[in-house]
Amino acid sequence: MTEDEIEKHFQQSCQLRDEFWESVGAVDADVIGHLINPAFMGGPRCPSMRQAFITVRRGQSTIVASDGLSDPFGAVDETPASDCGNGFGLEFYVETPGNLGSVKESWQFDLVYEMSQNAAYSGDFRPLLQKLKYLTSELYDVRVPQEFHADEGRTGVLIGLESKTVPAQVALSLETVFVVNVKLLTVRETPICC
Repeated sequence: MTEDEIEKHFQQSCQLRDEFWESVGAVDADVIGHLINPAFMGGPRCPSMRQAFITVRRGQSTIVASDGLSDPFGAVDETPASDCGNGFGLEFYVETPGNLGSVKESWQFDLVYEMSQNAAYSGDFRPLLQKLKYLTSELYDVRVPQEFHADEGRTGVLIGLESKTVPAQVALSLETVFVVNVKLLTVRETPICC
């Protein structure tokens, strides 16, 4: 794709993703992002070099979601996939009861942030979800309540549960991407690592 085509798909994808979340609830005007892109400091590189997070208010609940994992890859990407889809083909979200105050200081944000980092590092999370449907994972350094910390600071999550009110997919400009629920597990539910 040319740079103009990539920019067109980027704009369309952003608009379609925004419309998707607006159909789910009231989207906060402020987007959570970084002052310095983590890719410049050894972190994973996200499509279009954009890594952001949004908040969706739903009356009785709040959603924290990634926003950018499904951007089209930019012209500088050398991967064969850069011409055929919307980034990593997914976005993550956590839904929690009540109204979160400072979203960036919440454990819900930590869960979505860490899952996004893991997906960007691996690059192939979507094929795993397509094959297995549900995944469990362990995250570290997440500010969950103490009773959710397993040994060595591990926090368990279940990935891929379907919601009755949040659609599991959204059609963007190049492909339909997964909208993936991340659910906190109790210590008892967290798989024991060998």
